[in-house]
Formats: sequence, C-alpha cells, structure tokens
Amino acid sequence: MSLEHQHRDRETRAKALLVVPLLALAGLIATTRALAQDPTVAPADQYRALLQEFRKTARSLYEATTDEQRGTSATNMAALSQRFLSWAESNANHAMAPDCLVHVVIQELWLENNTAFPGRQDSLQDRAITLLLQNHIDSAQLADGCTRMSFGFGKQCETFLRTVLARSPRREVQGVACLRLAQFLHGRLRRLDLLSVQPETTARYERLFGKAHLDELRRLDRTAAMKEIETIFERAASEFGDVKLPYDLEVGQTARSELHEIRHLCVGKQAPELEGQDQHGEPVRLGDYRGKVVLLYFWSEH
Repeated sequence: MSLEHQHRDRETRAKALLVVPLLALAGLIATTRALAQDPTVAPADQYRALLQEFRKTARSLYEATTDEQRGTSATNMAALSQRFLSWAESNANHAMAPDCLVHVVIQELWLENNTAFPGRQDSLQDRAITLLLQNHIDSAQLADGCTRMSFGFGKQCETFLRTVLARSPRREVQGVACLRLAQFLHGRLRRLDLLSVQPETTARYERLFGKAHLDELRRLDRTAAMKEIETIFERAASEFGDVKLPYDLEVGQTARSELHEIRHLCVGKQAPELEGQDQHGEPVRLGDYRGKVVLLYFWSEH
C-alpha cells in the first residue's frame, strides 16, 4: 500500500472512530429525552432524565470537532433550557423545583459563555430567576444559585444576589449571596474592561443584554463601584466568615483573599516585596529594581 493510501486509510479509520461515539451519544440523548417527556414517569425521574440529557449535551460540545457539531450542541442546549423551565412551571411545588430553576440559569449561562448563542427575546434565565425569588426565597438551594449567578453579567443576576442577601431567612445562604455578589460585581467590571478592546464581543453583549444595560454600566463611577465591591467583601468576611463553601473553604477566607488581590495585586498597585534567588543562585529582592521594568519568570521542577 502506498504512503498516500496508508494516510487515507488512517483518516478513514479516525473518522469512523469519531462517528461511532457521536452516534452512540445521539442515541443516549434520544433515550433520556423520551423518558423525560413520558407523562407516566414520576416527576422526579423526569427531572433526573433531564439532568442526564444536559450532561450528555454539554459533553457533546467539548467532543465536537466541527462548527456544525458545535452549533448542533448549542441548539440542543437552547431547547433543553425551555424543557427544564416547563418542568419547573408544571411542578412548582416539587422539592426539586428550585434546583430545576437554578439549572435553567446554569444552562443559559453555559450558552452565553461557551457558544455564539445570540440570546432570546424572552429570557428564560430572567423567568427562572423571577420564579426563584417569588416562590423559593427560603430554599437552601439558593446558595448554589448564588454561586452560579456570580458568573453572570445580566441585571437579573445582580437583582437575584442582592435580593437573596436581603431576604433569605438562612444565614448560610445569605453568606454565600454576600460573597458571590461581590464576585459578580468585580467580575462584571473586569468584563467591561475587556469589552472596551473587543468590539466584536461588545456587539454580542449588546444583543444578549441590551445596549441600554451596557450603556448604563459604562456610566458607572469606577472608583465608587470598586469601593462598594470592597465593602461587600468586608461584610462577607466579618459577618459571614464561618459560612462553609465547597472544597473545605469558608466565606471569610475567600473574601479576604479577594480583597488582598484587589488591594495589592491589581494593575496599578505597588508590587509586594519578593525575595528569592536568581539563575545563578544569588539572592535577589524585587525592591532593588524599583523604578525599572522587570520581567518575573516563575518555574517549578515538580
């Protein structure tokens, strides 16, 4: 067999190996979709089937190798968000309803941050947030919603975080809301900085969130906004410091770390003193180079 034929043979086998798992995935999604839509299946089992379909759909995006496959994954996810919201509206009093509504937000944020999704006229994310605040303000599951919404950008995410902080009867949920509100506000400011140098992203954000909202954010007094962010982090550390977070973290520990970064490690701040050894093993202090342009290169042998 010639080298050219060998190359073509390898390409054909590689494509076949890719098609098989994609076809299998499509079959699994079809199976879980049928289960989630079967009226004879218990609501809890329908919801679990929806979750399984979400995981498979999300995985299909990361396994996609072409724009067409990525577009198909995004389209499937957009339709799935509507089905999650419909389940929550049909099972408003179910114990899993708050979790389902949070999942609508997760999926809409997934579309915003991982795809070229253009947005919707009727925001499913906003509808889900409205239902969470109206019907489930006392739910412990709102802590997870606060964490998810800290990665958002829209006005409703801010409204949710501020409302949960003010009205939740659970101190542990308030603590998470306080920390995540500060992170949301800080993350939004940083995104605004990026938008100023990324006109193509600005156009997409105007479609997703509305030009009026972006114009309002651009008019913010940055100094006042940063002061509010620091104040909220300080409140999180002092009032809710012992509230637990995933991965053995606490609100106070995380808030103090974020404050240290804002006050000492951001662009424009004076660099902290560093001491170490140069490539020749000689002691070196960063302060010795004050006033000069310095390139720091960190590496590890492990």
